[in-house]
Amino acid sequence: MVMKTKIELDDNEWGQVIDGLTCRAMLYEETVVYYEGGIPDGEIAEVSDVEEARALAALYRSLIEKIQRQR
Repeated sequence: MVMKTKIELDDNEWGQVIDGLTCRAMLYEETVVYYEGGIPDGEIAEVSDVEEARALAALYRSLIEKIQRQR
């Protein structure tokens, strides 16, 4: 069973949530760059491998998209 929760925030608050999620997505995307032999522009996350970094980046991007669609 999937539990769903409704949260009401104003536009500024939602903007802050999206900004935070975007920062996390970018962290994992930079980690993918690192694992693929590139030079990341910022920090990298501590993950077990490139697949974990990809999965987490995708998860955060998915969360951002869901929030933006529902706004």
